[in-house]
Amino acid sequence: MADQLARSVRASADAGSTEGLGTFSASALCGGAALYLGGLTLFGRATVAVWAPFRLGTMLVLLAWLPAAAALPPLAALAGVVVILAAVAAVETWRYSELRRNVRH
Repeated sequence: MADQLARSVRASADAGSTEGLGTFSASALCGGAALYLGGLTLFGRATVAVWAPFRLGTMLVLLAWLPAAAALPPLAALAGVVVILAAVAAVETWRYSELRRNVRH
């Protein structure tokens, strides 16, 4: 338990580092977000039979971002992933606005 706590404290101290994030951490960051979008896409396909091509495209963008994220400092890599996911949220908000409006009224 103490060893895990020490690792967590070291990881949080490294967040402001100017060194590159590294391949393992970048894979977890970008791969985790891509896996989330993939699961969300498959869930949408299974429940309402709808594919979301922009989510699939975003998965590819996240995987393409992985080498850059590995070389960038941790906060810059995280900021890149946040910008990519915020763009997906904005597209979905705009694309499904009419559908939400019809469901509500």
